[in-house]
Formats: sequence, structure tokens, C-alpha cells
Amino acid sequence: MDGHDDSKPYVEPFVGGGNMISACPAPIRWGNDVAEYAVALLEGVSNGWEPPTVLSETEYHQIKEDPHGYDPELVGFAMYSCSYAGKAWGGYARGNDAKGSPRNFASEQVRHLTKQSAGLKNIKWTTLNYRDMQIERGSTVYCDPPYAGTTDYKTGFSHEDFWNWCDALVGKGCRVFVSEYAAPEHWIPVWEKEVTNSLTKDTGAKRGVEKLFARSA
Repeated sequence: MDGHDDSKPYVEPFVGGGNMISACPAPIRWGNDVAEYAVALLEGVSNGWEPPTVLSETEYHQIKEDPHGYDPELVGFAMYSCSYAGKAWGGYARGNDAKGSPRNFASEQVRHLTKQSAGLKNIKWTTLNYRDMQIERGSTVYCDPPYAGTTDYKTGFSHEDFWNWCDALVGKGCRVFVSEYAAPEHWIPVWEKEVTNSLTKDTGAKRGVEKLFARSA
């Protein structure tokens, strides 16, 4: 990001699928997520692990039923990359391409992860609760938390506590950016885009305006 101090870390407390952090050129990067298998997948790929190009529905359910019996990076691959819309165990991904032939979602995701792999190297990986992270003063922090009002998160995530935490980071000199649909009034949108969110195979697609917020003076 423009204006980033290279001596300070670029931090993602909710790294998710790693799309942003893998594209960030900052020399010091920290990727964190409480979703341990999501982090295991990214860290595995960063260390040269190669996901399978085929994962059957039977294998998918076997891994889901006994995740501790498999390598964590494989669990993460099945759990997210081979699930509908990338939702954790959201159902085995299936469907046809434009020509009506069955799609191989595992192979598609392998290609995506391969493209990401170079950008995932030399990142510090952790699985902490965001509130337990000791973020250095002056860091650039990008947050993509569970969106307020979405039905697919039922973890008791407190958005009030989250925004208070963001305010505290700004107070100690961090540059904080938050991807959300809405924010407290003293946070201003600096970018926005209409997006389609497919939550589950049963609910279908929903549209909304995703925004990137920064703290106003």
C-alpha cells in the first residue's frame, strides 16, 4: 500500500484465503486467522506443499469426519478449496462448466494456489484471536472480519468490540483499513464495489456493496 513504512509490518488479522496478503509487496508481513486449517493450508503452500488435483466426494466426507487423521494442510484444502463457495464444510463443490462438462474444483483451486504460492513466502503465520495479537506501533493493518448482518457467521463475533479494537490501533499510530458493508460514522469509505456473495448452495447469491473503510481524523 502507498505510504507503507517498510520497517513496519503489514498485518492481516483475518487472512482468510490469503488473496490480499499474497499480493502485498511489503517486506514484513504477518498473516493471522483463528481458522487454523485455513492458515495451515496457506502455510503449507508457502512451504512447497502441493494439493491433490482430484479430491472425491467420499474423500471429502472422510476428511470432514476425522480431520485429525489427516495433515492439516489437506484438511484446509478440503474444508475450503473443495467446498461450495469456499465456505468451511459448506458442501462438496460440484457443477458443470459452460460446455456442460463436470468441473474439477480441486484442480481449479490447485491452479489458484499455485499462482498464489510465490506471494505466500516469508510470511509470519499465526492462529490467534485478533484481540491477542501484539501489533507493532505504526503497522499497516488490513481487516476483513466477519461481515455484520451476514447469516453464515454464528460465532458470537462482537462488531462493537472489533471497531473499538480498530480505534485503539489507530490511536497508537497504525494505519487501519477495514473491508465491510458499513462502519461507525467516524470511519470513511475510501473504495467500494458491488459484489455477489454466494453463501450456500441452498440460499444462492446475494448482492451488496463492499467498502474499504479508513479512519477519519
